[in-house]
Amino acid sequence: MKKKYVLILIMILTLVGCNNKTISLTGESDSWSGEYTANINGDKESGNFIFGYKNATGKELNNLEITINDGERVLKEGNHRGAIIEMPSSCSGCAVTNETMPIKVEIKWDDKEETFHLKTKDR
Repeated sequence: MKKKYVLILIMILTLVGCNNKTISLTGESDSWSGEYTANINGDKESGNFIFGYKNATGKELNNLEITINDGERVLKEGNHRGAIIEMPSSCSGCAVTNETMPIKVEIKWDDKEETFHLKTKDR
């Protein structure tokens, strides 16, 4: 009887572990590269956007604004020093990111603007 319960417990733990998923989407424009990585467990998501300015010269980026999916997430900074920008992202009880759908990224800085999409590598 104990073996039966142990077997059921192992099966349940295996099925619960199958819900964990890691996704990675990347993309770039002329001046920027971007990546989104996230761990998804059911309806919970914990991720991080990382954007890199390709033309970094050590100067500040003025009036930096990064918009994800037409305003789903927005970062605004008056002056940003450095070539790397990180935007953490998390939710619980949410519609998690579908890795087959591109993520639209719009970046404005120094009176310039570029748009690109983050996608899985095979898309």
